[in-house]
Amino acid sequence: MALTALVISSLIFAMVAVEAPKIMQAVAGLVLMFISIGLIYWLILAPYVALFHLLVYAGAVVILLVVAVMFVGGEEA
Repeated sequence: MALTALVISSLIFAMVAVEAPKIMQAVAGLVLMFISIGLIYWLILAPYVALFHLLVYAGAVVILLVVAVMFVGGEEA
């Protein structure tokens, strides 16, 4: 039951990341998708994969995207 809810939420957050009108909303959808995928790994009893997924993707990649948006300005055309 929880696994199904996490799969559905990760798909919803992926759609938010793709269809968001503002770039920071897209980054927020992306980080929530990464967190829900990490929780899916945790529920299927792969804690090391979940830990690395959360550290690398939800941590480093999203921070890199946020810093890049801050440097560029993040203004919509």
